[in-house]
Amino acid sequence: MENTFSRRSFLTHSAAAAGGIAMAGTVVDSLISAAGADVGVDSIPTAGQRGGTLRIGIGSEVESPSHFSSAQGKMDAAAFCVANAVYDPLFRASADGSTWLPNLALSAVANAAKNEWTITLRQGVHYYNSSAPNQDGGEFTADDVVGNYAGSVANFTVGLAIKPLIKSCVKVSKYQVKYTTIMPWTTFPFQLSEQQISYMAHSSVLDTAGGKPVGTGPFYMDSLSDWDHNVQGGGKSTWLANPNYWKKDANGGSLPYVDSIIFKVIVDPAARWTALQSGTIDLMVMADGGTIKTIKTAVGGRLTTLNSKGKTTAVDQGSNSSYQWVSDENGGREPAVNCIILNTQMTSKSPKGAVNPSTNVWDAARASVITDPTIRQACAMAINRSLYWTNMDGGIGQVTDGIYRPTINGNVPTGGLYKDPKYPKYSVTNGKKLVDAWKKKHPTVAPAFVIDIVQSNSAQTAAFTFIKNALAAIGITVTSREMNQVALINAKIFKTYDASTWSQFGGMTPDLNYVWFNAGNFVNFAQQNDPKIQAAMLN
Repeated sequence: MENTFSRRSFLTHSAAAAGGIAMAGTVVDSLISAAGADVGVDSIPTAGQRGGTLRIGIGSEVESPSHFSSAQGKMDAAAFCVANAVYDPLFRASADGSTWLPNLALSAVANAAKNEWTITLRQGVHYYNSSAPNQDGGEFTADDVVGNYAGSVANFTVGLAIKPLIKSCVKVSKYQVKYTTIMPWTTFPFQLSEQQISYMAHSSVLDTAGGKPVGTGPFYMDSLSDWDHNVQGGGKSTWLANPNYWKKDANGGSLPYVDSIIFKVIVDPAARWTALQSGTIDLMVMADGGTIKTIKTAVGGRLTTLNSKGKTTAVDQGSNSSYQWVSDENGGREPAVNCIILNTQMTSKSPKGAVNPSTNVWDAARASVITDPTIRQACAMAINRSLYWTNMDGGIGQVTDGIYRPTINGNVPTGGLYKDPKYPKYSVTNGKKLVDAWKKKHPTVAPAFVIDIVQSNSAQTAAFTFIKNALAAIGITVTSREMNQVALINAKIFKTYDASTWSQFGGMTPDLNYVWFNAGNFVNFAQQNDPKIQAAMLN
């Protein structure tokens, strides 16, 4: 997706479901690819405007820089931003989400059954490795695509996510591969543009011992010592411009435009905004609706919105033009959803147990109250989602009463996932009745559980307080377990949690979320097993 930012611009990115999250295939990626200047109204600089360092504020750190690849990584929103600096995906999604566009791959041709896809690759693209002779890490070929797929399958968590979806990836020729999917899949190339498996890392990164990230992207890392890694926050990573980057701008000029970019991990959204104001960072990615509202109100500037056709509209918000942001609240892609994820334990893949609120440690012998649908329904009734949206998320995005947003540009979607199932309506009275009835059936068990939140994040702490008070009104007690982002995600992966604040990825097509909701997939972290969801997903 192209962008229209100057290098002095910054980005706050909010998807349509109250707050949002940034992921591959959005405006964030093209901004990083060109370091603030891709094809756009003010984006091609003169010679004197090139160079310098762009400092980008992000909200979290990856688990390990030495395993930062499509095969090894557990990528959240911030990790996707960093990945787009060093790795190129096979395809890009068009701005309106209607098709996939060439990138490292030139074309995708399906068989009649739509379960085999032959991918033709771009020739002449080379990896850039500062440790290799002449900095040439070798040409990108089919062997790299097959190697990245094999590495993904071999990884414990990533492999369990893709095995129910993709049967194989084999080399056809030096510049062709063939993916075979488990089921007919008409939009499969979107998986190779917006998902983690789309990133093509060098074979040296795929080794289980790890190594510094090496890709074909616009930036490279000179040494792992340039990554001050800290999952608690406060770390940073430095990336230098790839002098041999294969992409060009609209005038045939070389990319990227800046000499280097630095990603700074600032966990707290309010602190990230303060860092931007003080000049500690030049650009930031923001997913907290409350902070976005504060920024819009405080600084004026220019707001650029994206509609479902990928078109942009800029509107002056005030006299202060020093700041600029972009929101895709009404964009064409399925939005990210900020929510509470609950460990339903509805499938055999989930270990039985619960978090002990006294120790915040998973206890396999402890019974979980979350597994009872009555408790889950009562929780939904207790939380005033509209009030949360207004007070906590600043009215950014939309309130959802199901998996997806209720409207797209004012129109009500017709697909099954937009219609059913819906969450119970807000009603403290009805929620309390359910809890009281549950207590009579379980007189020796307290209706209590633990909610995981990201530590050092004021917005998450405020969200927990709102939820805690709402549930207390119907007789449910919750305590918080503060964790860094890596630990929080790992608790979801291994299903050793009761509940958690959560941001679920969006995507250009609904099936990009299939893995998260499919009852047979390991990364269905909530272990949902709803027949309506399952049928709609398959359709």
